Amino acid sequence: MADEITTHHLTEKFFDLTMLFNLEMQEKDGTPFLYQGQGNILMALGKQDGLSQRQLAEQLDISAPSVTEFVNKLVKKGLVTKTRSAKDKRVFLIHLTAAGRQSQQQVTSADIAEWDLLTPQQQAEFAKMLDILISGVQSKYNDDASKRALASLRRHFLARASQ
Repeated sequence: MADEITTHHLTEKFFDLTMLFNLEMQEKDGTPFLYQGQGNILMALGKQDGLSQRQLAEQLDISAPSVTEFVNKLVKKGLVTKTRSAKDKRVFLIHLTAAGRQSQQQVTSADIAEWDLLTPQQQAEFAKMLDILISGVQSKYNDDASKRALASLRRHFLARASQ
């Protein structure tokens, strides 16, 4: 019985936190919401502009094809440019445009500041715990129908967040 109460209590706390974070995001009126990869690329370039796609993939721990996809979307939005490296013509260097730098700053302002209530060590521990939960739950929804449903939910969420 104690485990059930704890599990229920954790579920309630997670739901409360989710609702509070949702409210926090709604109050950040007019802030563009760049989801995951694109926002992460802007943040990395904000720290060090002119990285290669390979460097971005390594820093962000994502696949090279994913970086290419995100960068191409950011190029279409006018937020980054791709230029060939003078040292190695096979390599493209990615640079923020003025609009990209502004969006990068907006991504920073869209972040939920209340994470600062946790110490850096607590943030890292919490992130690890979230990774465990996300990985475990994602493994239950690995079939095509579930992936489509998740993609639909994500589109719906992004549409709401960008209103």
